[in-house]
Amino acid sequence: METHSALLEQWYLLVKEMDQIGFHFFVSQKVFDKLTAIPLEYITVISSVSTTDFSNYEAVVINTLHRNFDDYQKLLVQKQVLCLVHNLNFSLFFKGITVGNILKEKEQLTYFLKLYFKEKVASKRKLILGAKRFGVISQSALQTITSEGRYAHKSQLLQMNYCQNFEFPFDETIQIVMPGNVSNKRKDVDLLFAILPKLNPKSKIHFTFLGKPENETVLTQLEQLKDNCHANIAITHYHQFIPWQEYSKVIAQAHLLLCPIKQNTSFYWVDEVYGTTKVSGAEADCVYNGKIGIFPSSYPKMDWYNWQYQSEDDLIQLLNTVSIEMLQKEYEKLKPFAEKYTFEKVKNELEKQLLKLTEN
Repeated sequence: METHSALLEQWYLLVKEMDQIGFHFFVSQKVFDKLTAIPLEYITVISSVSTTDFSNYEAVVINTLHRNFDDYQKLLVQKQVLCLVHNLNFSLFFKGITVGNILKEKEQLTYFLKLYFKEKVASKRKLILGAKRFGVISQSALQTITSEGRYAHKSQLLQMNYCQNFEFPFDETIQIVMPGNVSNKRKDVDLLFAILPKLNPKSKIHFTFLGKPENETVLTQLEQLKDNCHANIAITHYHQFIPWQEYSKVIAQAHLLLCPIKQNTSFYWVDEVYGTTKVSGAEADCVYNGKIGIFPSSYPKMDWYNWQYQSEDDLIQLLNTVSIEMLQKEYEKLKPFAEKYTFEKVKNELEKQLLKLTEN
């Protein structure tokens, strides 16, 4: 109902191939406006979950639940509900607000005050515990729940990441894409803005910032970056939200996905830790598109072949020396992982999990 439209499209691609599953998507107008891959016959736009009839369905998957908790209360009681959890500290461990986050996110002060004082998200978020099952989309998040000792008995990994494409792009220019919004809230974009003018790469490199800039300041920095880099470097960026199909098309042409994920972030002013209590969408981007990602060493290693950097100098060295010949050899190391996450393997396991949900 709220966000994660790209994940909904991934759900569709999987469930439409499941022989034993009938399905339908109920979404808000805001989410509907961002969907491009799901046929209209499978979508109903609703304004309220509480007034929607789910009687024809044996189970319900809630793609995300971050607000309007009262609206879901009846559904949680009446149906077998699997609720995806994307922010563990906010949604399961119920950590409190960190004052420093209020100062850092003052641009959204009015919006968050409304959530806390009018909608009372701090207290009502505990209604999520009414869900029969919790789902997370990474092994590291499941490990965090298990180590906390709470809710492990009704939590499970939903492996939705499958490798759709595994082709090495034969392009003389190395294509490096940073997927997702160009924002310092979740990524160390300032690090990239600092190192790109310092690069002196031996190969031609094309950097694409594949996401909407956080604000006008970031947009200006992107424009200035184009004029301040080595002759071997070209830069492309966008101005607005990118539809899923175009997003996937650009990533499919990449040799590397640059993922400068910050370790510490927040959600609704509550502290979250990337790779521990929160998962980066860059994980899915790497697996789905069969790409090697470049991650900071602070991000937990995935069950995938990626590169890691420990410092600014480390990343500069990596980008200065990368070559097409090197990448061809590295993609041979990635091949066994791509074979592990085929569409059929992931789809079949997910279908079993959904069927099991209807049996409880």
